[in-house]
Amino acid sequence: MYLIEVNYSFIAIINVKIQMRTKFILLFVLFFSLNMLAQVDIQKRFQSDTRKYYVWNKEFDKYELMETEYENSVVDIREIGSKTNGYIVISMVDNGQVRMHHGSIYQFKQDSEEEGTWLIRSKFMRGKLTYNPKENTITYLYDADDKRYNKLMIFYVKTDDAPNASLKAIVKSD
Repeated sequence: MYLIEVNYSFIAIINVKIQMRTKFILLFVLFFSLNMLAQVDIQKRFQSDTRKYYVWNKEFDKYELMETEYENSVVDIREIGSKTNGYIVISMVDNGQVRMHHGSIYQFKQDSEEEGTWLIRSKFMRGKLTYNPKENTITYLYDADDKRYNKLMIFYVKTDDAPNASLKAIVKSD
């Protein structure tokens, strides 16, 4: 009789261990699934010390180079959750004054294997930002009318040394 009671208590201890292990596994799976649903923020920062400014010439039906500027510019691309949500901020020094263009991302297109394009808009502006990693350029088209973008800037960029600023992560992450 004593031996039977010991066996029952041993079985009860084993059952408690199995229940604890099951609860731990469920807790781990729950924690892992919550991390999968968590919001993913990716921010890229590009520095530029040279940019070219073009304006659409109606007489010749082409963009005309107005100025090559050797001043500092910063382009921040922040994607929140996906490539089609977030915002873009372009800040540049222009003749001693700071100018800033910004807008919310509403569309992303993959133009080629490496080149990506973000369409942005704000209350008063529509724009298009294209990143070309082969040439290390960002092309920013803005001031749109019904037919085309009237102004564009080409920034010759390099990535910032901040964490998570790799060039290839922009195109390869989705």
